[in-house]
Amino acid sequence: MTRILLFCTAEEAKPFIPKILKTRSIFYLVESTTCPATRDGFKTSLADNDTSFQSDFLNASAQQCKDWALEKQAQVKFIEMNIIAIADARTAVDQTISMCYYNEAADEGPLDFDEWGPLPPEGNKWYDYRIDYRGAVMVHVALMYGPFDSAYPTYFGRKAELTDANGVFDVERANRYVRGEEGGETTTGEN
Repeated sequence: MTRILLFCTAEEAKPFIPKILKTRSIFYLVESTTCPATRDGFKTSLADNDTSFQSDFLNASAQQCKDWALEKQAQVKFIEMNIIAIADARTAVDQTISMCYYNEAADEGPLDFDEWGPLPPEGNKWYDYRIDYRGAVMVHVALMYGPFDSAYPTYFGRKAELTDANGVFDVERANRYVRGEEGGETTTGEN
């Protein structure tokens, strides 16, 4: 089973890591800049209020976490590719995390949608979503497993519409769009 890499980049976010790890057991906690050879080298849970774990990524930038993930994900078979989560200083304030999705450039190009054009708009680029940590599994499923004809317009075409004044992406509403419960029909230009 693959899991999403979870980075902790701020000391003040450490008390929230046990709660985040309980989110449907989808995360591996990244503690070291050395990638473990087996999945057992990552923690998947912590006792409540456990802040004793180490993190070589304290004070790291989001880009440093992204670069590390891209480099290491192909070295082992148990890391979910092209998606990571970052708990940072803001996590301690509002219990949000940054979910980051990497869109590799496809040989055939992006899907073309009538209303939005090509989505995701750029290849070989990270797309970031500040979310309530409890919505992580919905973001993961939508971006990694589709249905892309509704997930891509929702996450890439409607990102600004679904992001509030505080910069938090509304995962619940996005999920309703993906399931076809809100908004109109979405079609690709390939029809």
